[in-house]
Amino acid sequence: MKRRTRHATRSLFGLLPRRRPAAARLSVEQVLGALRLSGTSALTIGLAALMLIFIGLLVANFVGQVLQSARLEGQRAALESEVAQMQATNTRLEGAVSYTESDVYVEEVAREQLGYARDGDVVILPRLVAPTPALAPASALPDKPPPPAPTTPNWLRWWRTFTPSQG
Repeated sequence: MKRRTRHATRSLFGLLPRRRPAAARLSVEQVLGALRLSGTSALTIGLAALMLIFIGLLVANFVGQVLQSARLEGQRAALESEVAQMQATNTRLEGAVSYTESDVYVEEVAREQLGYARDGDVVILPRLVAPTPALAPASALPDKPPPPAPTTPNWLRWWRTFTPSQG
C-alpha cells in the first residue's frame, strides 16, 4: 500500500491529521498542545489578535468616513440650490435697479406721481364738486338757486375735449 503524503496546508498551519474519532471533542489542553506542536507561541497569537483589532478599527473608521462623505454631499447639494436661488434673486434685483435708473421710469414717475406732462399732451383736470350736506338748516341754505344742469350730454363734452375742432 502506498503511503499518502500530508496535505501542504495542514503542515503549513500545523493542524493535526484528519484521522480522529467523530464523537471526540477537543479540550483546551489539546488545542494548546496542538499550537505548541505547530510552533505558534503566545506572542504570535497576541500579534494576530492585535492585527485583527487594528483591522477592525480601520474598517470602522472607513465606514465613518463614508457616512460623513454622504452627509457632506447632501449639505453641498443644499448649498448649491441656495446659491442658485440667490443668483436668481440677484439677477431680478439688478434688472429692477437698471429699470429705476432708466429714463422710462423717470418719465413714469414724473407723470403719475408729480403730475407733469410733455409738450403737446392734453391735460384734463376734473371739476371737483363740494358735497352738499344731507340735512342743512333753513338759515344755512344759500339764496341763489343751484346752476342748471348742462344741456349737452356728457359723452359729447368728452368727445369735444379729446377731439378739438380745427378752424
